[in-house]
Amino acid sequence: MTNQHDMRNCILGSDTIIEPNVILGYTYLNAKEPVRIGSHTHIHSGTVIYADTLIGSHFTAGHNVTVRAHCKIGDRVVILHGSTLEGNIVIGKGVKIMAHVYLPSQTEIGDMVFIGPGVNVLNARIPMRVNGLNGVRIGEHSVIGGGVTLLPGISIGRNCVIGAGAVVTKDVPDNTLSFGNPARNTPMPTEFGTINDPEQIFRGRDLWNNQPDDSWEEEEFPGKELWQTLRNKK
Repeated sequence: MTNQHDMRNCILGSDTIIEPNVILGYTYLNAKEPVRIGSHTHIHSGTVIYADTLIGSHFTAGHNVTVRAHCKIGDRVVILHGSTLEGNIVIGKGVKIMAHVYLPSQTEIGDMVFIGPGVNVLNARIPMRVNGLNGVRIGEHSVIGGGVTLLPGISIGRNCVIGAGAVVTKDVPDNTLSFGNPARNTPMPTEFGTINDPEQIFRGRDLWNNQPDDSWEEEEFPGKELWQTLRNKK
């Protein structure tokens, strides 16, 4: 571990790389607990993570990522540069969030989800006019294409693909392809399959500093049995 002077209020696991100009455990008004981050983590320069957040092992944060308080983030999650998590967010295992993604509070993301660059998730349908927030929920093994906007309160089911640039205004059922503005729901094409490829999710932590690591194969994750079956058929 390096760059101790930028650590304020954190508990880190072993084999952790913290680059310069990172703030861990940013202490906001009424903060209570240090940020806790698991082992085998790599956090790039410029990232700020607030206190009262829990992050699992094998976490990767790109440059200038902001994670505010009361986030619960699972193992083997990647959040790339310029993305913002506004706090009070739950993220499952093996989630990959590309650059410049905005996630507001009350967002819930299941396991093995891919979120493309420039995605905007919203939680207030009429800001400054109607009180209350209504978060978005995304089911496991779903893909959110680049530049998508998800409107407040919608639910994306399991094994869904949202086409790039879509504006999603209503719920998307399991096993659905949704695209357009406003997005239209259609049955998932058979050739799209039913799970995201764990090899691409777990092995591609960092394009420029990627370290070989196949330990994920020994762990449990949704869709593992199907992935093993498909691999054995190749």
